Amino acid sequence: MHTIDKPALAVSPYLAIADILQKEIDNGQYLSGEPLPSEADLSRRFKVNRYTIRHSLDFMNKKGIIRSQQGKGHYVCEKPMDIQYTITQAMCFTDVMTQLGCKPSAKVLKSEVKPPPERIAKLLKMAPDEKGIRLEILRYADGIPLAWNETWLPEAYFPHFPEQTDAFTSLYALLREDYEVELARIWSTFEAIYPNSAEATHLKMSPSTTLLHIESVMRDQNQRLIEYTSAKYRGDLCRVSIQFEKS
Repeated sequence: MHTIDKPALAVSPYLAIADILQKEIDNGQYLSGEPLPSEADLSRRFKVNRYTIRHSLDFMNKKGIIRSQQGKGHYVCEKPMDIQYTITQAMCFTDVMTQLGCKPSAKVLKSEVKPPPERIAKLLKMAPDEKGIRLEILRYADGIPLAWNETWLPEAYFPHFPEQTDAFTSLYALLREDYEVELARIWSTFEAIYPNSAEATHLKMSPSTTLLHIESVMRDQNQRLIEYTSAKYRGDLCRVSIQFEKS
């Protein structure tokens, strides 16, 4: 039986406990529809107070891993999502989610104009004194937070970029409709990483659950380098495949 070890205590105890319970569910120790042990039993097992256990169970409930039934306890849910995200030259998040039958949505956490880091300026071939538009975007599928994006666009190509993005749904739709820009992927890289505290909070996930980090550069129909994006997808909910063009 798992207990909280010293490395796990590097994160909040309630997150460490939630992570252990989730792994046990994933390994089949608790099956769909079965109850979890009571708060009192979990409190004795992990040697923490019932408030901490309640916090762990509430966190798992919000993630859709378990469900609570008043007066009866907590039960294992079906896995909330199993998104197979396909990378193509032109496919975007909104298109993929729509094709999968999910409702896509997005929330802009931050929009600012500033000089980009040197690496991003080089990737987009921006002049040393050129500024970029930086966006932090939280993307959802059926209301569940699925990905955190940091996107850079050269400001010179997008004058009067909307300062208010409350009604933001699709970046590519905005670029297409307001600037007549159609984007195509040049390259993408893939890496498994752990979320920082802000990403774990926004994505409602344990800091010990991996993210799939995809960096991409896009160009437009005039061969201009237009977009750099760092996209971090929840590894517990999302699989990524690559679709090669037919010869």
